[in-house]
Amino acid sequence: MPQHPSPYYGSPPDSAQSGTVARNKIGSHPDFRSLRGAQRRFGAVALSISVGGFLLFVLLSSFLPDVLNRPLFGHVTLGLAGGVGQFAVMALTAWRYLVHMERRVDPAADRLRAEMHRDAAARARVPQQQRRFGGW
Repeated sequence: MPQHPSPYYGSPPDSAQSGTVARNKIGSHPDFRSLRGAQRRFGAVALSISVGGFLLFVLLSSFLPDVLNRPLFGHVTLGLAGGVGQFAVMALTAWRYLVHMERRVDPAADRLRAEMHRDAAARARVPQQQRRFGGW
């Protein structure tokens, strides 16, 4: 897999030597648990609002077409406004996702990444036992 130039998409340094011990240490870190919880909560809310709004629109158009055929002004009906409203809901969801990532997830991920780099640097200073095949 090609390396991405951004520092946000790199693998942890010296990942061959870190093994499962570093992964378990990061997995039990409070920041990592808060990241997972924040992503789950946001995902559940965003999914329910986005899919719920679309499902409501589809059900109304299927079972109550007279409601969606009511004119609002001119030739614009409630159904047309609801269809355009779906774009607004998706745009709002995407915007809130970006805000959520910038405020909540990115700082915690940066702290975890810095801790992983510090741990890897500390392990690099400690002499490792000579391996026969080296690190893959």
